[in-house]
Order: sequence, then C-alpha cells, then structure tokens
Amino acid sequence: DLENIVGNEPLREINKMTPSSKVSALRKISEQMPVGPELVVLQRHIVNLMCEQRSSLDFAAPTVAPHLYDVFFLDITSGDLNKIGEELESTPSSEARVTPSFPVRGILFGQAQRIFVPLIVSRRSKSINVNFLFVTASPNTYLRQESLAALGFGENIPTETNVVVHGTAMTIYLSSNHFENVDLLGQDFMTAIRGLVTIDYPLKEITINV
Repeated sequence: DLENIVGNEPLREINKMTPSSKVSALRKISEQMPVGPELVVLQRHIVNLMCEQRSSLDFAAPTVAPHLYDVFFLDITSGDLNKIGEELESTPSSEARVTPSFPVRGILFGQAQRIFVPLIVSRRSKSINVNFLFVTASPNTYLRQESLAALGFGENIPTETNVVVHGTAMTIYLSSNHFENVDLLGQDFMTAIRGLVTIDYPLKEITINV
C-alpha cells in the first residue's frame, strides 16, 4: 500500500502534483529507502506512472525533438554517481587537468550493466570531468544542471548550448524529464568521432577508441 510506504500527508501533497512532478517526488523518496519489498512496490508504482505518461523512454525514435526525449533509470541514484566516480577515478564536475585523449576506458556498473565513461567537457577556459552514461538509444548528448553550472553558466542554465566533448565540438542539451540526474552520452558523439566501442563483460569494462 503506497500510503504505508510514503505516508498519508506526503502522498496527499504528491497527488496534487503534475504527473511528471509526481515521478520526481517519488523517485527522491525511493533513493532514501533501503533495498526491500517496499522499495520494489514503490519502483513499480513509479514505472506505472511513467508508462501512463506515454513517454518515449528507451526506445525514443531519432526524430524525437531533443527536448522531448525521455528515458528513466530507476537503478541509478545520486549516491551511485559518487560510487561511479570513485571507480572511474573521476570526480563529477571537477576541474579537468589533463588533455583529452583516446582510448577512453569506462566501466559497466550495477546489475543492469550500465555503461559509464569519463570524458572531458570544455567551454571557453573551463574544462571539467564528466562521467557519462552511454545510451545507444539516445540520438543526442545531455548534461546535468550541475555539470553546466560547473562550466560557468551559474544560475542561467541553458536548455541547449555548444561545448567541446573530449576534443569534439558539438551541441548538447540539458538533462531533463526522468533523467535529469545523469549526464547522458548519445550517438551524436560516437558518430562525430567515428568511435570504436569494445565491451568486455567478464571484466565489466568498456573501451572507446578512434
């Protein structure tokens, strides 16, 4: 029962929200919950809400406008981003002190084997480390609000801008909808660099080369 999991008063306030805001609020609650039956129930409810919105999700067509693209990752929380940064030895949004080079080596994280790669993103005189989640179904590349702020945008976060991703100039978009908490690497980057991707599942490693 959702009331027993969330609480009567919080659930009453959540039910007043728009469908998208409901999902965001429930996701924040789920991130604070321990693994167990109640978390599973809550995650199923979140998935049902997302399906009701008929979002494009993982199978968004390439013709979907960048700002309308949507995908969700219930298994990736803000706490996981810190663990991923430790495994990659790359602190998210920290100042990059090396020159972008290839090959780039990343990891397969968690039970779902999510692919994360550390890249350097630059704008003007600023260069930061970004641990991208590589999603082959996404035609575009997205940056979180925190990453864009670290690039010098401050409070005026754009929904679309031009940056240099690991030595390649390209247009990126603001992470939003149900993936606002991750930096997402899309096919536009891989196409631009003519990248060669090698995945080693036993070692849980990925290599991107040019």
